[in-house]
Amino acid sequence: MTALTVASKGNQAITLPVLLLVHYLNGNDQDVNISIEFQDVEAVNEKALIKLDWRDGEVLQSAASIHAKLMENKTLHGQDRQAVNEWVTGGRVGNLAPTDFKSIEGPLLELDHHLTLRSYIVGYTLTAADLAIWGAIRGNKVAYAAVKKGAMINVSRWFKWIEETNDWIAPVVQSLNAHAQERKTAKSKEGASYDIALPDTDKGVVTRFPPEPSGYLHIGHAKAALLNDYFAHEMYKGTMICRFDDTNPSKEKEEFQQSIVEDLALM
Repeated sequence: MTALTVASKGNQAITLPVLLLVHYLNGNDQDVNISIEFQDVEAVNEKALIKLDWRDGEVLQSAASIHAKLMENKTLHGQDRQAVNEWVTGGRVGNLAPTDFKSIEGPLLELDHHLTLRSYIVGYTLTAADLAIWGAIRGNKVAYAAVKKGAMINVSRWFKWIEETNDWIAPVVQSLNAHAQERKTAKSKEGASYDIALPDTDKGVVTRFPPEPSGYLHIGHAKAALLNDYFAHEMYKGTMICRFDDTNPSKEKEEFQQSIVEDLALM
């Protein structure tokens, strides 16, 4: 039996592309059945963030080698196997893994130029190139933020198109995020106690985060938002309300409001 093991603490820009390819194969090739297991570790084996145990006993312990193995399946090729292979196994996916913008700006600009007048990276249908590159961007908070803010119009258009026309992708992302969130919650509970003994919480609580859209979020905003979210959604199973403070309308802008909403979604 073929099995994929994923380190939930690992860089999602590396693990998510593989997850998307595996889910696509499981759903589109009746001869493929790859089980998926998440482990609450930083590496599943030495420094490997992800591991594939192939049915013939072969063990692959890097995203690049797993990409190459999966690409042997023609279901992922589309109409141009060579072109798709260049995108998936030629280093472009890994180039989007760093979490500093200067390192990924070049690859994103290259992708943006390539996608001019294109709906897909290769050809006219969804291929492994779209899934792997989309996953690398979605798994990288810095790249994802740039795309969501429309910094590169062609990449933003393509990114939204892939997501909206493939409704199976969202559950895969949610599954990976859920395992990561479970790990963060457990770590938080081990490291500190937020039990402030609020009375009458059996029906839940309501918290409020009131940012003023006169600038971008800073670290203080992030701390307040995360604490309100923790008390509302994890500790007491209640509701968190984000309601903008409009006490200083002369300095408020729609740009800041949209940015705050997008940053909160990322957190």
